Amino acid sequence: MHSENVTRSERSSPDRRTRKRAARRDALLALAADLVAEHGPDGLTMAALAEAADYAPASLYTYFPSRSALIASLQTEALGVLADVATDAIARWDDELVAAGVDGADAALARLVAFSRLFLTAADHHPREFRLQQQLLVTPNVEDTADAASVVPAAMAVLDAPRRLLADAVAAGALSAHDPVADPIDRPLDGDVVRTLAWVVALNGALLVDGLATGLPTTGTALGAEITAALLTGWGADPHSLAAARTVADGLALPAPQEPAR
Repeated sequence: MHSENVTRSERSSPDRRTRKRAARRDALLALAADLVAEHGPDGLTMAALAEAADYAPASLYTYFPSRSALIASLQTEALGVLADVATDAIARWDDELVAAGVDGADAALARLVAFSRLFLTAADHHPREFRLQQQLLVTPNVEDTADAASVVPAAMAVLDAPRRLLADAVAAGALSAHDPVADPIDRPLDGDVVRTLAWVVALNGALLVDGLATGLPTTGTALGAEITAALLTGWGADPHSLAAARTVADGLALPAPQEPAR
């Protein structure tokens, strides 16, 4: 059973000790992700993780002071992966669009449609991280207020990718500008942020319908594609240009599918 005792060599080498501790923490988060994948968020307890890792419970608490902190750390890591996926995909699309001679408003719309496809297929290419986020969305009181707040920067980093794509589309003339709006306490709020939240929430909702027991005569992915087309048209996209952009986006690369965790 693991403990936090360190050897004389480790005490004399803080960098080595720090690296080993970080590696142990990463291994614990990987085990925690396995537990969530198998049993859902309710199945991730400190006792379950200690047993899976063969750790003394007291040692486990030196890494994560509470179950809430553990889940927040797991969510932050998953969001970081998804943010990197979006950033890398957009950079790749930019190269592909340049190579294809597509630019300006056409390229801006194609990137937006491609991002929609990236989001709607996330359960295929990054199943663990994406499904964790969906499970947490429908599991109440899984984190306390302070731990939930600690996840916000990682969540905003994920949202920054579609926000930039929307802002670029407005700048290119592919979408109309959003009128100024106010948040719940009457502070001015960027219109691109409002559109981003509306878009991402709608796509998440579309994908959640796949889990309905009664079923629907379509899929969440198909619904999400329709939602994206409707939103972009409502935000000023020319229907003919949007149809052409959808064809271009179909040729842009997406991450390779992964086998879901078991």
